[in-house]
Amino acid sequence: MQPVIPLEGRPELELRQLRAFVHVAGTRHFGRAAAALRITQPALTQRIQALEREVGVQLLERSAREVQLTAAGKVLLPYANTLVQVEDRALRDLADNAAGRAGSLRVAYLLHGDVGTQGKIVAEFRRRYQDVAVETTSDSSRSNVEHLTSGAVDAAFIASSAVGPDIAVKQTGRRALLLAVPTNHPLAKLERVPAGSLRGVPIITWPRAWNPEVADSFRNWLMRNIGEEPNIVAEEPMEQAFAAVAGSGSAVTLASSWRLSSAPIPGIALRPLVPQPLIDHEIAYLRHNPSPALQNLLRITDEIAKSNHSDENLEGELL
Repeated sequence: MQPVIPLEGRPELELRQLRAFVHVAGTRHFGRAAAALRITQPALTQRIQALEREVGVQLLERSAREVQLTAAGKVLLPYANTLVQVEDRALRDLADNAAGRAGSLRVAYLLHGDVGTQGKIVAEFRRRYQDVAVETTSDSSRSNVEHLTSGAVDAAFIASSAVGPDIAVKQTGRRALLLAVPTNHPLAKLERVPAGSLRGVPIITWPRAWNPEVADSFRNWLMRNIGEEPNIVAEEPMEQAFAAVAGSGSAVTLASSWRLSSAPIPGIALRPLVPQPLIDHEIAYLRHNPSPALQNLLRITDEIAKSNHSDENLEGELL
């Protein structure tokens, strides 16, 4: 059983002090943190000092070049983040109530993800909860996780990624990666392309920074199947990769299998690989976010995920 601190001896923490601490910890710089909070640097310093007096330990170490968290600061930071985010959510919900809205939901789409499933989930939410204001953005998996952690969004679509302990995920579906080749490429004549056929072939992949875990897993998958270092010649966003491949006549790239149900890509043929590389697509959210709108979105996600991709052959190797 955890010891209870008597009320008389409890530190009295103020949210503005915790917010100041969170900003300094995030920027590692007092000047940038003060600018973000729109206060003077001396005022920021006073808030940090008042917080350190209350908790009785030093939280930050300042040097000529940057600010570092002490061991105690590292312990406090996740709790401070959570408290600041709870305050932000409460103020946002109060503003929604005052404006006559039933709440708000901020969703980050995965820029290169399963567009059909993401759109289906959000469209169904909009249909059922028309009084909830929905805001959407789109970015890479890594950036979406960062937006979620910072409290900028309530839910984020990602491809399977490393996430922190405060983040939970639900699978929205599993998709195969297809080979995208010029229509006049020799591999376009095959119904299914053995992965070993990619030995020496120029390959354009998506930027590794979008999702380092999946990018590294795919590179290792290639090496296992072709028996040598893959000939990766460039990293490009999907649409630019398709244009480059169509114009090259020799290079290839990858596309998610959801592309099969969308409009044809000019100059590009899509072919399944053998074995198929598979990627899990997920929706991520903060475990302790009590938002009713988020809970409703997650229920819709479960409903749609149960019937998702039932007609797709998903035998292969999970990246």
